[in-house]
Amino acid sequence: MTDNKRMKVLQNLSIVTLVLVSMFYINKLFGSQISLLFRAFNSLLLPFGIALFISYLLNPIINLLENRFKIKQRWISVVIVFLILIVVGGLFLLLIGITIYNEAEQFFLYDWESILNSVQSFVSKNEFVNTIYLQIEDYLTFDEAVPVIFSVINVFRGIVGVVVSIVLTPVFLFFLLHDKQRVFKGIVSAVPKKYRVHVEELGIRANDVIEKYFNGRFLSMFIVSIMFTIVLLIFGFGLDKAIFFGFTLGFLDIIPYIGGFVGILLPVLYSFTITDTVLFGQWAFVWLVGINLVIQFIQGNILQPYIMGKEVNLHPLLVLSSFIFFGALFGITGIILAIPITGTIKTSFEYYQSLQDE
Repeated sequence: MTDNKRMKVLQNLSIVTLVLVSMFYINKLFGSQISLLFRAFNSLLLPFGIALFISYLLNPIINLLENRFKIKQRWISVVIVFLILIVVGGLFLLLIGITIYNEAEQFFLYDWESILNSVQSFVSKNEFVNTIYLQIEDYLTFDEAVPVIFSVINVFRGIVGVVVSIVLTPVFLFFLLHDKQRVFKGIVSAVPKKYRVHVEELGIRANDVIEKYFNGRFLSMFIVSIMFTIVLLIFGFGLDKAIFFGFTLGFLDIIPYIGGFVGILLPVLYSFTITDTVLFGQWAFVWLVGINLVIQFIQGNILQPYIMGKEVNLHPLLVLSSFIFFGALFGITGIILAIPITGTIKTSFEYYQSLQDE
């Protein structure tokens, strides 16, 4: 290593060290103010993230209205799309949403106690399972459960935050549909001329990645919902319960690799209460877990890469790391935006590398 390179490495290390030390002392001095700032930022970021997700789903309809039906006024296209969204959303609530709400209420108010009794009965009747339970029983104390309980409470607080923030979502959605191109052009115009070409190219690539991810994620969630609803119907869960569990699994599919395994817990637990009528009886839960593994494998290795393309095909370790990092920073919004942000960073590095190779 030459002296110049050694000096550059030392300079970079010094800068990084100085930044880290500065961040440490800033957090010490202004930790509460920074925390308050993050909460305020999250309160805006959540409805923006939801609106961004919906805007990419609606963009194809906007393009169809403008290109096929020659509607030149953007606001007219946006109003038509809003009307379509209200009609489709209303039909969904009438046909499926009410069923999901009623079954969720039934599950948590009345079925949960029956599930606990049925699981306890299953454990006591099976010697092998009972032996395993007795070995870990000492670790299942209240002290160990407290972090989990508080995590569940935080999740419900997040859901309440979504409900409150949903009031702002239509406002953000309107401006994203109506003024997104104008805002992007304004950002580009503020960049020095020699960098504008690169900023435009990065913007196009980032938009392509985000569009493919959001559209692909929505389609993937819908397919998973239908697949699990059909599977649960075959198992004998009944139409209402199959819709509730199937669409819950589909919604949780927004978190790749984790959501599917969290969502399958509900039908698995409920299967213990209907062992007399469900397919495979008391061992239905084993088959449900196995089918879930197969569906998750097909979805992760075949469906998602095909729908979303190579641009969003990130390594599973990178996906999980991005969920942990952005989820810790921004909560539920961070989970929604984790993969689009990571995919944008990835495509930016690829663009930078392509410039270096030229």
